[in-house]
Amino acid sequence: MTDLNPSKKRKRPSLGKQIVFVLLYKVFWRMVFGLVIGLKYIRQDKASLDGPVIYVANHNSHLDAMALMTVVPCARIHLTHSVAAQDFFGSGFKRWGMLHLVNAVLISRSRKENGEDPIEQLDAMLVAGRSLILFPEGTRGVPGSMGDFKRGVGHLASRHPGIPVVPIYLDGLYRNLPKGRSMIVPFGGTLVVGKPLVFSNESVDEITNVTQVAVETMAHELKNANRLT
Repeated sequence: MTDLNPSKKRKRPSLGKQIVFVLLYKVFWRMVFGLVIGLKYIRQDKASLDGPVIYVANHNSHLDAMALMTVVPCARIHLTHSVAAQDFFGSGFKRWGMLHLVNAVLISRSRKENGEDPIEQLDAMLVAGRSLILFPEGTRGVPGSMGDFKRGVGHLASRHPGIPVVPIYLDGLYRNLPKGRSMIVPFGGTLVVGKPLVFSNESVDEITNVTQVAVETMAHELKNANRLT
């Protein structure tokens, strides 16, 4: 895995990598989600963010990371990394695919035996100007429901006041790729991009709670809107 220590010199991502990810997510995956699956996109705020961002979403499907990458601005797509579990994706083709096709960063779900804190690894990426996609529930939960958010988003946002935290609600993707299945089926769904949250001196718990409430609010609003249609 690439060393993410900000004190060490990094090789800037090439223009070629940016082009590959734009084609992969803005063309191929956008077509799959829009035309094949029938995913509906809703943006509550259409302002373009041109710096580091922490994207936060609920998690029910292995399609979630790809769906979120389709809404990242083209100029930032090669600088945006989905955070995934080392224990699940850490070997074989799954590891290669996550690192090279999803642009993921693999972390341990808890502090390692040597005392290394995974939050420090993600903190270094934000310092380096990268964006992160977080699933604060920690794992894919029960289809159609949302678990409590873990405090990782609170720790990161409190260390980087001013970096926008963008809440995103994903509805229905668990039906398109159910847990334990490998074939995508076209059942539709909705991706709601919420208004950016900007924190200054809030506590870790406050940030975590506000972020979870923002995602839950979008979920309730979408369900209410669907009842009226």
